[in-house]
Amino acid sequence: MPDSFKVKLPTSFLRIGQQLPVDVYAKNGLLLLKKGHYVLTPEQRERLVTLAHGNSEEVAARLEREQLERAAQREKEAAAQVQPNPIMELGFQTRRAEGLLLHGLAVPGLAGRLADMADALIRLACKQPDGVLASVLLTPYRDIGSAHSVHVAAIMAVLGRRLGMEEARLQAVVGAALSMNVAITGLLNQLSRQQTPPDAAQRDDLYAHPIVGSAILREAGVVDEHWHLLVQTHQEQRGGDGYPQGLRGEDIHPDAALLHMVDVLCSCIHQPQPALPALVIGSLYRGELGDFDPQHAALLIKELGVYPPGSFVKLASNEIGVVTHRSDKANAPRVAALRKLDGAPYADALLRDTRQNAYRVLEAAPLSAAVVKPAYLSKLWQK
Repeated sequence: MPDSFKVKLPTSFLRIGQQLPVDVYAKNGLLLLKKGHYVLTPEQRERLVTLAHGNSEEVAARLEREQLERAAQREKEAAAQVQPNPIMELGFQTRRAEGLLLHGLAVPGLAGRLADMADALIRLACKQPDGVLASVLLTPYRDIGSAHSVHVAAIMAVLGRRLGMEEARLQAVVGAALSMNVAITGLLNQLSRQQTPPDAAQRDDLYAHPIVGSAILREAGVVDEHWHLLVQTHQEQRGGDGYPQGLRGEDIHPDAALLHMVDVLCSCIHQPQPALPALVIGSLYRGELGDFDPQHAALLIKELGVYPPGSFVKLASNEIGVVTHRSDKANAPRVAALRKLDGAPYADALLRDTRQNAYRVLEAAPLSAAVVKPAYLSKLWQK
């Protein structure tokens, strides 16, 4: 091999116990070791570090290949690191919703911002559906009006994914859930603090909000007619007792009926006082919260489970835990034990298989029984 084509071999090519990536030559061109041979001992490596040369083109090609491999690995690691924590992400979206929904048309680019939020929730639901459901129950909020809309939209993103909705339809559904109360977000906050029933003026605003909300969105630049249809009809009920049009049965689009059911579910969980999700889901399934499509109710139970992620349960092991993920059995979710009933919180949550009799779920429990702050739990859904 001519001297002009020889270069000193990089030490990274000479690793003990690994194959040589190129042919190894002495400086005078004598072939010392063929590509694929192993560097067996530290002494052999030291000699090669001093003597080893390689074909310049082969060395350059190998260095370029290693550089590309390292870059790909860094990209992979970076992608894994930027996986959002769903509780933190939903908290961010909830704060973002406050600014949009409380100010409506005063917000520049309202339509585009709502669409961006819908996209963000859909992506999150695709990557971490269990974390999204948990976030609905665990993410703190400052005003119920905007938080409620985000919670409904997050659940609709999970359900829409399960139903296999195509992209445009799913964005309209989630966007409608986010903006259905744009006309009364401030009123909902007021009513949550009010000790008396709505007065006549407040009732008028409530009954008008589906149509007024659609008008606000149209003025803001929302052009998707399915989005508008869902905002206009999300308070209609199968029996004709809804508003503003009093539609019945098949006159209500299935997406609007599903949106109404999730709206009622979230309202019952969070207002006026937080309720145990398992009890609310049970009431909904038994028809105690309204006349809903049985297929929609079954879908909700299948997706959320009897004990949805983010809810607290008492185990047969005399422990209090938080549900982290759903399983193939609605009443046997994955649970992280937080403490013994008569003990202090564990330093780290302990994963329990509730399909085992020793750790089966006995009943739902309130957050107060866990004696932990929701922020402590966020790492359970951090990828």
